[in-house]
Amino acid sequence: MTRVPVGKVIALAAMPTAVLMGMGLTPQLAQAKPGVPENPFQDGPCVTAPDEKPKDAEKEAARKKRAEDARKRAEEAKSKREKEEKEEKEEKEEEKEEGEADKPTPSPSAETPERVKPSPSADAKAPEPERESEPEPSKPTNPLDPLGVGDAIKDLLTPDEREKVEGDGSRDGKTTEPVEDAEDKADKAEDKAQDKTEDKTEETPDAKADDDKNEPAPEESKASKTPEPPKDPMAPDENGKKPFPCVVEKKVAGDDEQSPAPIPNQPWHLEASSLLLKGADYQGVVNLKMPNGQTKQALKYVISGGTEIGDLHQIVDGPGGKKYHVQAAKGSKSTISNGDTTMYTERISGNLFGLLPVTFDPEHPPPLNLPLIYFTDVKVQQAGQFGGELTIPGLHQSITD
Repeated sequence: MTRVPVGKVIALAAMPTAVLMGMGLTPQLAQAKPGVPENPFQDGPCVTAPDEKPKDAEKEAARKKRAEDARKRAEEAKSKREKEEKEEKEEKEEEKEEGEADKPTPSPSAETPERVKPSPSADAKAPEPERESEPEPSKPTNPLDPLGVGDAIKDLLTPDEREKVEGDGSRDGKTTEPVEDAEDKADKAEDKAQDKTEDKTEETPDAKADDDKNEPAPEESKASKTPEPPKDPMAPDENGKKPFPCVVEKKVAGDDEQSPAPIPNQPWHLEASSLLLKGADYQGVVNLKMPNGQTKQALKYVISGGTEIGDLHQIVDGPGGKKYHVQAAKGSKSTISNGDTTMYTERISGNLFGLLPVTFDPEHPPPLNLPLIYFTDVKVQQAGQFGGELTIPGLHQSITD
């Protein structure tokens, strides 16, 4: 009877029971290749997911943003109101200056008063404008009327002509502007200033309306100045697929786990062209105690829907540097079925869904709990595996140094 080294027995005990049975069984025919599962994620490299903020922090941030927006709107409204008041004040000052500039200025050769108001009565005489007192020139003496009696009688008989002379200032030998002409000019100047004011008043609302129309509203102005929020890197594409989040380092204490059977000191290895885990449930990092008294960590998976392994090749390290190999026929599909399978995985690497190169281990755990896991070109370092029945088509064994 050939004895099996103790280390090999312990290592094989961590494999599915069907492996031991399969060593003495007739190899089964290889099964047909099922279709490759579709990648539920975007094609391309992984994406670093943003840190999730607590809900309370998000609410507080939203409240502060609303308060800041309200404060900015109030400041913009106040600034706009002050600007309008300033413009209105400047317009009034300009109108006042234009009105004063349009008033008539007396001619250097005339001594017309600034403005003579019309008499309340049509019959009343207009007051005679003040004139500078000058020595009245001596009138020529009529040798026939040395006392001037004839002139006095003429004034009495023709009072209208006297008033006209006094009104136009011809008596003094000066050319003074008639009162009525001065009034007309003053009235015209006032009307001109008023017309300009009315024109400006009529144009101002339209111009202001145009300015208000062109000026962006507070919300629009804020939107144009505020930079757009950064795009969510985890947003789905046009097909509704999200990118796969990158694996990050995350050391955890782990939970102590009592395995169904002792975990060997040395792990066993699996190399395969593909690995499909159906109904997978990742249950976190666990701490396993080995026969030598030491503890190691592993990722715990429970597979309830079965496992398919393409081109299975299991390797166990034996004493003296020997390696024990269990292989399936090339191109075959080995399966684990009939019950749940518990896998304690120290490390698994490959192309997730045939596209995304990833590596999971206790210090780099999977970022998602995927119910369907599919790898190509996969390598697994397994601390232990229990449950289910393993079927290996074309099983053969070998030992290498």
